[in-house]
Amino acid sequence: MIEEIGIVSDIKQQNNNQIIWVETQVKSTCSSCSAQSNCGTGSIAKALVRKKELLRFMVKEKVKLGQKVKIGIPEESILKASFLVYLIPVGVLLFAAVLLQVLLPVLGLMGEAWTILFSFLCAFLSFIAVKMHLKNNDSDEFYPHIISVIPLEQERVDVKQV
Repeated sequence: MIEEIGIVSDIKQQNNNQIIWVETQVKSTCSSCSAQSNCGTGSIAKALVRKKELLRFMVKEKVKLGQKVKIGIPEESILKASFLVYLIPVGVLLFAAVLLQVLLPVLGLMGEAWTILFSFLCAFLSFIAVKMHLKNNDSDEFYPHIISVIPLEQERVDVKQV
């Protein structure tokens, strides 16, 4: 389970449930890298990455503004989503290229340009199909869940002056 701590930034009441907006801080691993001064990727990541992310959840227990919650998503869900979004279109691209290399000369279309064009078209269509599948999928396995609400008492730190 990949976990993150977020802060409740907005609360709306709906029947017996609360709809909360949780704000999380986007972290980049570039800041801890020893090669960040010589790497262009770190500069681009700092310039383009949004610093905060808002997530919407429905909870039954009462939470307050500013309260921390622990959210998480299973690793299996990330692997499955990565497989769907990346490997299926690449697999379709390769399969289409091999198949079209054989079929296009039969249709009278000679040249690698046709194979490349139709292969990328097939890969694009498979990406659209995966996107539609994920959009129509009612399962919430690809979304983060609230694991626990951190009680306000745990957030206080008592400091004793010496």
